[in-house]
Amino acid sequence: MIGITFIGSGSKGNCALLELGSKYYLLDAGLSCRRVKEFLEVRELGFEDLSGIFITHEHDDHIKGLRVLLSRRSDLPVYCTRGTMCALGAKNIEIANYTELMYGRNLDLGDCSCLPFKVPHDATEPAGLRFSGYDRVMCLATDLGHVTPEVIEHMKEADLVCIESNYDEDMLRSCSYPAWLKRRIRSPMGHLPNEGVRGILSRMKKTPEVVVLMHVSQESNTPALVRESLEPFFANSGARFKTARFSVAEQDHHGERLTVGSRLPLSLRQSLLSAADEQKSSKAMAR
Repeated sequence: MIGITFIGSGSKGNCALLELGSKYYLLDAGLSCRRVKEFLEVRELGFEDLSGIFITHEHDDHIKGLRVLLSRRSDLPVYCTRGTMCALGAKNIEIANYTELMYGRNLDLGDCSCLPFKVPHDATEPAGLRFSGYDRVMCLATDLGHVTPEVIEHMKEADLVCIESNYDEDMLRSCSYPAWLKRRIRSPMGHLPNEGVRGILSRMKKTPEVVVLMHVSQESNTPALVRESLEPFFANSGARFKTARFSVAEQDHHGERLTVGSRLPLSLRQSLLSAADEQKSSKAMAR
């Protein structure tokens, strides 16, 4: 089973609990250590239950809780690209247990694997993440200024899709952000607008079981606008996406637990199926 619960997602901070079978990981650390701890307690978990933390890039809304979190558990493995690691070092964040993520190279996590890929954002070496295991794929791409062929390639066959839906153009135009920040957000290395989500979903080769829209801006977007922006796409896609489950991650409240696949590893499931088939054959011969 692969699953994700967004503890909080938006312009003020991003963090999620990733489940890969029986292992738990944090995905980014842009929320306070206290809030993460409180959420874990709701799930009857603690920092000692975490197998590691994935950092997509070094911007504050993705790492501002990391220093305190690591002070609580300094041996916690941190997974990120070399560029992100260097950027964290420049921010004086000490990491004792580091595993490098490399674009296009699978990282073995036991029953699952992680394949990092390049995303267009104005960070040092940001990464999208594709997790495979239990006969399912989860793909996450946040903080990207535009949709690239590489993003599409990794997303197109995912069962659980997590995509940034950062801003509404009309709200961004009239919000209180300074002009330079608006230009940065709109740039090809900035953030993805609501309409950009359609560019990914329309190119998917299969219908995902779950789609999560995340990193919704509190100044230039709303969950209602995120959903509204997709209505024309759904209306024109016929029955294709009617079976998909959609969720919009919120900034101030944790979301629902979203899962795909079985908890059993594929090898064990195959063994159980083989045993069941043999049992059926024996019963048929006995008759």
